[in-house]
Amino acid sequence: VKLWIYIIRRLALTVPVLLGVTLITFSLSTMMGDPAAPYMTEKTSPEERDRIIEQYNLDAPLPERYVTYLSNLLHGEWGFSKTIHMDVSEAVQIKFAATLELSILAFIIAVATAIPLGIFSSVRHNRWEDHSVRLFALIGSAVPIFWFALVLKYIFAFQWGHFTHLPLGYRYDAYLWEIADPIETPTGLLLVDSIVAGSWVHFKDAFRHMVLPATALGYASMATTIRLMRGNMLDVLEQDYVRTAKAKGLSSSKVTLGHASKNAMIPTVTLLGMGFAGLLNGSVLTETIFQWPGLGLWTVNSMRNLDISAILGLVIFSAILTIIANLIVDIAYAYLDPRVDLGSTVSIGEMVIVLLSFLFLGTAYADIVWGLAVLWLLQVIFWLGLIWVLIYFLAIKRIVTEVSDLWAPALLIGTAIVVMSIFKTPDSNSVFLRFIPTFSQLVLFSLLFWFGFIAMRWKSSGHLQDKHRFYSEFKSSFGPRVEEWKRMSYQFFRNPLAVFGLLIVITLLMVSLFAPILAPPSETQLERDDPNDPWDGPMRMEENFEFNHNLQPPCITWLSLNPLENCTGERGEENGFILGSTDKGYDIYYGIVWGSKTSLDVAIKVVFTGTFIAVVIGVISGYYGGRIDEIVMRITDVFMAIPGLVLALAIIAVTDDPSISNLMYALIIVWWPGFTRIIRAEALRIRKLPYVEAARAAGASDFRLIFIHVLPNCITSIIVIATMDMGGIVLSLAGLGFLGFGGGPDLAEWGKLVDYGQGHLLAGETWAFFYPGLVIALWALGFYLLGDGLRDILDPRQRD
Repeated sequence: VKLWIYIIRRLALTVPVLLGVTLITFSLSTMMGDPAAPYMTEKTSPEERDRIIEQYNLDAPLPERYVTYLSNLLHGEWGFSKTIHMDVSEAVQIKFAATLELSILAFIIAVATAIPLGIFSSVRHNRWEDHSVRLFALIGSAVPIFWFALVLKYIFAFQWGHFTHLPLGYRYDAYLWEIADPIETPTGLLLVDSIVAGSWVHFKDAFRHMVLPATALGYASMATTIRLMRGNMLDVLEQDYVRTAKAKGLSSSKVTLGHASKNAMIPTVTLLGMGFAGLLNGSVLTETIFQWPGLGLWTVNSMRNLDISAILGLVIFSAILTIIANLIVDIAYAYLDPRVDLGSTVSIGEMVIVLLSFLFLGTAYADIVWGLAVLWLLQVIFWLGLIWVLIYFLAIKRIVTEVSDLWAPALLIGTAIVVMSIFKTPDSNSVFLRFIPTFSQLVLFSLLFWFGFIAMRWKSSGHLQDKHRFYSEFKSSFGPRVEEWKRMSYQFFRNPLAVFGLLIVITLLMVSLFAPILAPPSETQLERDDPNDPWDGPMRMEENFEFNHNLQPPCITWLSLNPLENCTGERGEENGFILGSTDKGYDIYYGIVWGSKTSLDVAIKVVFTGTFIAVVIGVISGYYGGRIDEIVMRITDVFMAIPGLVLALAIIAVTDDPSISNLMYALIIVWWPGFTRIIRAEALRIRKLPYVEAARAAGASDFRLIFIHVLPNCITSIIVIATMDMGGIVLSLAGLGFLGFGGGPDLAEWGKLVDYGQGHLLAGETWAFFYPGLVIALWALGFYLLGDGLRDILDPRQRD
């Protein structure tokens, strides 16, 4: 009975999340200048535009437009896609079958490979086999999926195609399926339809077309599952019942496969569902490479055509798929693990939110007027609730009794100032932004304030007058820290993978720092350098018109005894360039070197801003719990329901501004919810520890409890996740650049260079895409390995 109540509850809670998703898509649609744009094509006449505005209430106030928009969604009227010239709702049904079939095969490949490797790695813990599997998994997480797909396509379909008989792309052999021997495809799943029709020829053809894209799509999911399965197995193998089984004489294989692996699989179920939903992100890139006619390729084509109806429809449909996948995982997890708290008691707040959501959806579906009435009621409830909260905390609860109680609003204001300072540029025209310091000024002011504060404390305590006492106390407090640093350094350098990652990171950071020396910009690039635009001047690659559509090979070869003997140009090139050129005449070497500055700048700004937001919101949500926590988690649920890459593409599309700054905003919006949930979970765990309870009983304020006791104990997770996300953000940046979005065509960015090179794959000019993709993989791999190493030395549970 409890399980059924849990299932019904989870089903009901998906409705408010879906409403939140529709609010996001509606907000995106209103960001466009013309509200009728999502429903128009190039051939729409002024009369037809007026009729569209009248039909969809586009000249009405925003509340009425939202209710009309929601009513159209519920009735299946999702707009018209000018990319493929059909209704969006109909196109989704057709395209979804292709993406679903590809995702299922990729999922099977990932699970069938990852679980045995994860078990094997845990059994051979800290041996060379374990390090090899871990490196294989980390490479899978670090390699850009679009670059890996190009490598697979070049090797197995082009170079070895006469042996493998694997096609270069598309979903099937059009001649076989449409002319020579057409069969019925009622499900749209070609493998299933081939089996139903009893045709081995069609089944083999469909499967051959799926092998390479499914392998490329499944590798990243496989890598994440390996790491989770290995970690779960290591935890289980340390349990008492495993030791007891071994003491009774059971063989290691019996204990591992018969007992440990089954219990380790339970937490893995959660990631498998999330991984399947995450395949939607990968399908956007994979389908583009192999021209697979699914949702991913349609998304990219819609972006390039500014097909807003299709983009918003795909955002909603992707969110529905993600919610369904997570719902199935939650139910399966609750069924498999009896220790899961099913939470049979339902809060009044949840009941009210769910009932109002169902009421709003029902009335919007039935009649727009009724929907408007309910929306008006919801607005009244919201404002009354907000007024009640203010009265309760300010007058009844009286949380503000002294100046120190104002820390929460001050912290929120400070967070907003930090975020705006990071993205402030010298040419910011906003009157408000003129009073916001730049990020460097803010850091300098904070450091001066901190040192001044420390100096005043030492002076008031009399330490400066007694120098002997000052030095002795300084040494006694600093000595243990030095010993702790020595211990951590020893632990870190014992890990060969962590050291390898540190070397990669240092190398790439040095390349970014010394870019003007390693790849000097030309006089033309220096002359057009705009001090108000950080992405101008040397950050823009110079087009060599004499080499347009005439790729120049690298003058450095792996077999050269003297690699630079043939490189005699101004920057070491002769006809071609050090690492070759693109079809636009861009120097690949120059793009890689200066692209490191682009990647570093974007990664630091996005990670720092997202971390700052996530830490502030997550630690407050976890510490207070209750209603505050419920509100924050429901907001993060809405954002996490939409696949990150799809949401980022939608934001860039509707704003029609593919600049790097806008791309960074999109990445922050996509990135902060997941980090917030992790910090919130840590804060929930720490707030219940005895020393926090003791400090609370002693009268410590909430500010002191959160920032002196709770937050410092979250630092391990913050450092590790932020370090690893330095690699993840660059992978996302490269993916968007590969699709052609962000910063313009001449910006030095690694993903763009891979995109320029993919068109010459069949000509054997592999340098055009290979070197930039390799650098992306090394960047991500370096930070992933470094993050793993930091976790091992910062987390006491990971120490040997």
